[in-house]
Amino acid sequence: MLRLANIRNGLAFPHDDVCMFQSCHGHHAADGYFRIDAMSYRVVIELLRGHPVTIVDGTARNKPLSDALRYGVPTWLMVFNRAICQRRVHVCPWVTPEMVRVAQGSYHKPLVQSIRKLARLYPPLGPLKVGHNVFLENHPLCGVDDKPEELKKCLY
Repeated sequence: MLRLANIRNGLAFPHDDVCMFQSCHGHHAADGYFRIDAMSYRVVIELLRGHPVTIVDGTARNKPLSDALRYGVPTWLMVFNRAICQRRVHVCPWVTPEMVRVAQGSYHKPLVQSIRKLARLYPPLGPLKVGHNVFLENHPLCGVDDKPEELKKCLY
């Protein structure tokens, strides 16, 4: 299973690749909860082919999920499912009406179009859901939370 470290705190934990769901985007739906480059096309292809992924992140507080994992990832999954014509899939229990609105809105249309192009070459095996083919690994009380110098020590 491919393990993606969420930039930045996820980098402190074992990983194969990176993704970028910033916690600040979880507040007020900034940038639609994530930027278009949150997931690499390599990861999109892996997901289309039915391979599961784990997204690893850390947070300074004692929360079950970072804001990035709580808001950004499920919204990205809804955008992915929209691209493969699976809009009504319940991606996780904590989806809010605002997350659905953002995922279905025009802001993410360029990402939907990119995923659809890839889906023509790699026919999707099904929709994405947290706990089914996308797994979230959160490390609460992460000691390197937004401390680049501490994080650097973990990497080298």
